[in-house]
Amino acid sequence: MNNLIKTDVCIIGAGPSGSATSIMLSKEKIHHYIIDKAVFPRDKTCGDGLILYAYKSLKTLVEEIFNGFLEHPKIFHSNSIRLHINNDLNINFKESKDRDMVISYAKRIDFDNFLVEKISNDFAFKEFGNGVKSLEKTEKGILVTLKDNKQILAKIVVGADGVNSLVSRKLIKQKPDTKYKSTFISAYFKNVDDLPKDNEAEIRIVYKKIPLFFYIFPLSDGTVNVSLGARTDKLNKYNINLLEEVDHILNSHEKVKHKFKKASITSKWRCWVIPFHFGKQQVFGDNFLLVGDAAGLANAYYKEGVGTGMMSGILAVKTIKEAIRINDFSSKTLNKHQKNLKSEFGKLLKFSYFTLRLMRFKQIFYTIVSLFKKRVERKSEKMIIKRSY
Repeated sequence: MNNLIKTDVCIIGAGPSGSATSIMLSKEKIHHYIIDKAVFPRDKTCGDGLILYAYKSLKTLVEEIFNGFLEHPKIFHSNSIRLHINNDLNINFKESKDRDMVISYAKRIDFDNFLVEKISNDFAFKEFGNGVKSLEKTEKGILVTLKDNKQILAKIVVGADGVNSLVSRKLIKQKPDTKYKSTFISAYFKNVDDLPKDNEAEIRIVYKKIPLFFYIFPLSDGTVNVSLGARTDKLNKYNINLLEEVDHILNSHEKVKHKFKKASITSKWRCWVIPFHFGKQQVFGDNFLLVGDAAGLANAYYKEGVGTGMMSGILAVKTIKEAIRINDFSSKTLNKHQKNLKSEFGKLLKFSYFTLRLMRFKQIFYTIVSLFKKRVERKSEKMIIKRSY
């Protein structure tokens, strides 16, 4: 350990939640390390849609970052999302006239790199392209050993390392239950016809024993991201093949098939997972915190994970700052992180999970949406503003 590096904070993972944590730590003038096995820019499979908390987080970090996001040439914006409950019933979520967007579209290779480039060179020490080999609890903190055998001793480790979090698995020995995960597949298409002129997001609920979520999101390069997914445990229970189902939708669905007659796929179908287990598993312990997908903070119903992940990193810094001030890195102090997350996200995530479960009862769900459609559309502006910018 002659070359042991000592730091107050070490972030594992430089995706949106890790980058947001780093940027916020730098804003508070707290030196730290941030580690990622990848070298940026790097790609990541996703639906490529950004909503609500993504905007709120960018505004909270630095106003200049938010402005850079608005002006980024590879990030597309729209003020409308249309959720098709069935072929005859939909809910339109629109931004108010004095605001710019309700949804933005960006390939993760572009958005994640945009954030990484905002990480401070003055307060953050970056270890990219050098993954974590092991984590070990010690009396003085957590010893992080990297693939090249470099060692970092941190008073606090922030696990921003995704749904299969090494921090969660090694320090708490837990992994998400499939009951609290959704599995999606995504691919890119070109020459898709009849897309809305205002870049409106098209989201459809397609029932196949269980509700499947189907997305068409336009991108700045003229392609679209097509995604399909559902709860992982239900996909397994009913032996549903997402590739077969998406092929059926693209070729047979009466509201979709005409869009794809001349279209061609430009990528392979790729799989990704959305975890929403927050409240079911631990997100803190002696000398560590979890943020983003590692903390299971994705929204079960409308699938927002990037924005909630970024905001969880921002909230984590409040707890980290206090722990450093009083020099106490035990779970007694760090449990404030869970309380802050619950205060910010608890009611929303609980309601979203309830809505996802309610959708199993198709006719009841249709009836409820029909009754409350106008009220939901009318009140959506206030909800968007509360959790947005």
